[in-house]
Amino acid sequence: MQTKSQPKIVLDAWALLALIFGEEPAAKTVKEIFERKGPKSSVNISWINLGEVYYTIARRKGQQAAEEVLNDIKLLPISFHEPLKADVLAAAKIKSKYQLSYADAFAVSLTKKINGTIFTGDPEIIVLQNNIKVRKLSRAV
Repeated sequence: MQTKSQPKIVLDAWALLALIFGEEPAAKTVKEIFERKGPKSSVNISWINLGEVYYTIARRKGQQAAEEVLNDIKLLPISFHEPLKADVLAAAKIKSKYQLSYADAFAVSLTKKINGTIFTGDPEIIVLQNNIKVRKLSRAV
C-alpha cells in the first residue's frame, strides 16, 4: 500500500517573524502549519534563517527577548538544518544568479534540496516561483 508522503515545508525568517509579531493573515497561516491534525507536515528551516530571526528580535526587543524567542522556537516541531559545505556553495550559486539576500539564498537552497514548498512573503523569493514551489504569505497593510 502506497502512502502519501508528508508535505515538506520550508519557513524563512519572514514567515517566522510574521508569526512572532502576529502579522496577519500570514501569522494565522504559519500557526496552522503547527496545529495541523493527522499526518504531520515536515517543517524545516535553515540555521541561517533562524539567525535572521534572532538578530531581528534582538534589534527590536533586546538580547534577552531574542534568547527567549529562540528557546520557544526550538520547542516547535521543526527540523533545523545546519548548512554543510555543499549547502553553502548551493546558496552561493543561487545568490550569484538572483537578486536576493544571501540568507534568503539558504532558504531557497533548502527548499530545492528537500523538494519542498517555501512559505514566505518576501518578494525576493516570491519572484522565484517558476524555479521553486512558493506559498505566498501576506501581511495586512
